[in-house]
Amino acid sequence: MIIYPIGFLLTLTFFKYFGVKIGFDYNRDANDIDWYDDWESNEQAFTAFSIFWPVIIPMLLVLGIFKMIFKFGKWFLNK
Repeated sequence: MIIYPIGFLLTLTFFKYFGVKIGFDYNRDANDIDWYDDWESNEQAFTAFSIFWPVIIPMLLVLGIFKMIFKFGKWFLNK
């Protein structure tokens, strides 16, 4: 269970310094009438992303494993 608080702090720190630079910008402008996200600010979005990382990472690993299996099957059958 110690990994969860460490991962939370690491992802929150990463988003604090690099979130806007890599395209995660959820701050609203006063004149923005086409707002479509549920997040009210970067602070809310980055905190939620940091809380949900234990769910997202295993899902990405499973999807990556299936993709590798399908690529291997395609390569093996075409060889």
